[in-house]
Amino acid sequence: MDRTDFLKRLVFLTFIPLFLGLIFLQLFSYPYFRRLSENNSIRTIYLDIPRGKILDRNGIVLAEDKLGFNLAFVPFDLKNPSQCAKILAPILHTETSALLEKLTEKFANPFEPRVLYHNLSQEQLHFVEENSNLLEGIYVQAGLVRTYPLGKDASILVGYLGEVTKEELLSMKKEGIRPGDLVGRAGIERLFDHLLRGERGGTQVEVDAHGHQLRILGQKASKPGHSIVLTIDSRLQRIAAQKLGERPGSVVAISPDSGEILALVSKPAYNPSDPAPYLSKANKPFLNRAIAGLYAPGSVFKIITSIAALETGAITPEEEYNCSGMMVFGDREFHCWKEEGHGWVSFKDAFAQSCNIYFGQIGVKTGAAALLEFARRAGLGTPTGIDLPGEKAGFIPAVEESGGALNLSIGQGALLVTPLQMASLVATVANGGNILRPEVVKEIISPEGTVVERFGPSLRGYFFISETTLSLLKEAMELVVTSGTGRAAQVPGIPVAGKTGTAQIAHRELELPTRGSFVCYAPAENPEIAMAVVLDAGASSEAAAIAGQILKEYFYPPEENNLSGTDTDQERNGSAKRTLLYEKRETL
Repeated sequence: MDRTDFLKRLVFLTFIPLFLGLIFLQLFSYPYFRRLSENNSIRTIYLDIPRGKILDRNGIVLAEDKLGFNLAFVPFDLKNPSQCAKILAPILHTETSALLEKLTEKFANPFEPRVLYHNLSQEQLHFVEENSNLLEGIYVQAGLVRTYPLGKDASILVGYLGEVTKEELLSMKKEGIRPGDLVGRAGIERLFDHLLRGERGGTQVEVDAHGHQLRILGQKASKPGHSIVLTIDSRLQRIAAQKLGERPGSVVAISPDSGEILALVSKPAYNPSDPAPYLSKANKPFLNRAIAGLYAPGSVFKIITSIAALETGAITPEEEYNCSGMMVFGDREFHCWKEEGHGWVSFKDAFAQSCNIYFGQIGVKTGAAALLEFARRAGLGTPTGIDLPGEKAGFIPAVEESGGALNLSIGQGALLVTPLQMASLVATVANGGNILRPEVVKEIISPEGTVVERFGPSLRGYFFISETTLSLLKEAMELVVTSGTGRAAQVPGIPVAGKTGTAQIAHRELELPTRGSFVCYAPAENPEIAMAVVLDAGASSEAAAIAGQILKEYFYPPEENNLSGTDTDQERNGSAKRTLLYEKRETL
């Protein structure tokens, strides 16, 4: 074989792998490289998923989407992730390592845009624009920003949004959720996330090798989700939050005839538009104290003690007991809040003055078993069934674990209730015995504006109280406000019925704070609102004063707005209608 033949064969053998490689690339790898090429030249810019609105009972917005700006990036276009993370960390108020982890994460599709940061402020927006030449692959993208007009005042009720986690993505991909999307994390936002969430839209564009947009190939419009209408009166919600101030505690206002929640406030609260800074706070701003805070009811439980003692015949209204300020029971001393005592008192005066010695004696006479049984009949110790996540049941102990009738009679011992249960109890007294399921959601409305579902009153049970006992109890509750321990809750022209309560956190000699509470309903003869105010630390008179201030502005809305400058005509008109309604009742 000469040299020429050898070279020919060598060339032939050399080109065989090349031809086979071309065949493999052309036939077998064609789909892969075609997809890679298209992804490199065709980008789909997905929009945020629009959410439905959350509205109060009068159509006032509590949560809605508005146009904003997000910071996004395309993984394939990133040239220097470390530099980008270092530049952006200070302005985004986050750690460089956290940003770098997001930027260098392995993505199934490196050409798909990802959101790095939601809702840029004007300062952040300008910073990114000024440093765009150093942030290759990172850009500002128009998006939707969830806004909450009432801010902290309704955060524990409405909730907030948070970025979907990797674990959640595994089960939510079928629902159209993508990395970086926001989902409901608390309150109504969480409970009705699947209904509030709409359909994502987007734009398909062709780009050049540098990622610059050449032309739009197609668009798909977004579609908002359903809107949720709440039973909340936004004006009353704001008033309650304002009067509670920064005191740790809660306010629950409820319609005694329907069970609709008119206001639900828990403090401390968080900013639903930026909840992250509150995550590490020790004062538990994310705890909904109104439905998950557990408290000894204190003297509010005297409502149950009264009903049990009168209904079982353990006492008569006219019986008098002497209060010298202290009594000995077994091997312990039992004190009244009034050190010098109340003297000889009968039922109504003892209730109005919240005399511990009187109620201690009638509690012992009634017995622990009866007190606990009537508490259960009233719905205490079980969840109310409110349509909010995280409700606690409270605790009504067995007789042997209760601490005895003496402690139970004044709401101490092993009893635990939530502020919502206190409000439900006083609402049950106000309406004559109906135990209603508290409702926060009034109706669900489709994006087209039609009512998908409407919720009405739901009866949980009935707490039988004889007419004689009920009438006597209501008279005593009015005396609490007119001449007793709840005088701070008085409202001119509006008769209020209520009961103060003080639960000791520790023995009085340690001088640790007590938890003050006040429950009430008004107007006394034809109730349209029942309420519980519970303070984590404070006197019952302080709780009564807060309740009085709330009721005063509820029934007498100021003509000029003095509530942070954001009242709407609709809110004022709604409150005015309530006042007119009460005036009409007086003339009947």
